[in-house]
Amino acid sequence: MLKVESIDVAYGEIRALKSVGLEVGRGEIVTLLGNNGAGKTTTLKTISGLLHPTQGSITLEDESLVGVPPHAIVARGVAHVPEGRRIFNRLSVRENLMMGAYLRSDGKITADLDRVFALFPRLAERIAQVAGTLSGGEQQMLAIGRALMASPRLLLLDEPSMGLAPVLVEQIFDTITDINRQGMTILLVEQNAAMALSIAHRGYVLETGSIALAGTSTELSDNADVRRAYLGE
Repeated sequence: MLKVESIDVAYGEIRALKSVGLEVGRGEIVTLLGNNGAGKTTTLKTISGLLHPTQGSITLEDESLVGVPPHAIVARGVAHVPEGRRIFNRLSVRENLMMGAYLRSDGKITADLDRVFALFPRLAERIAQVAGTLSGGEQQMLAIGRALMASPRLLLLDEPSMGLAPVLVEQIFDTITDINRQGMTILLVEQNAAMALSIAHRGYVLETGSIALAGTSTELSDNADVRRAYLGE
């Protein structure tokens, strides 16, 4: 579904990504692991059009995304849940969710809103509440729900567990698994490597802007270097 080939991305003179390549098949959860500064967020931002590669290609079902504006990439079926959630703090829960559907004109928006509330009942309970007053876990639910309102084919998730209590982390990852079971393809960036590998089908390890390892979740979980560097063993 998604194919990234040999992309380079630079911030000024600093090469943040160096010939990065990865693939995400339809219906998969693929996780991207790495330490802070490895280039994980940069990779997602480049896929969603917020950054531009200096070389390489990015295709979604054989259509190039390079040079396509971010809003047009959303229209093509890619939704990005950014690190830090980036909700609209002064808008209500409902208004935030409807912002996710701002490009849509089809008749399924209400049905998708109901679907989000089925996934996250707490959002339904707080539909009129100002988003900035939600808890961290509720804000993460809202950020994911807003992305789903775009009716994507591919969901990019950047650090969904960041700053959450362990019980909420489990809840968020259970919901990510449910979303995938409903047919959503997911590329997941996550510092909690153990949780990410427990739900992903495959994974890649980024080190200083380059892909260092790739394999199934089982292969990566069994890899001595991964266990030492990311699983605390």
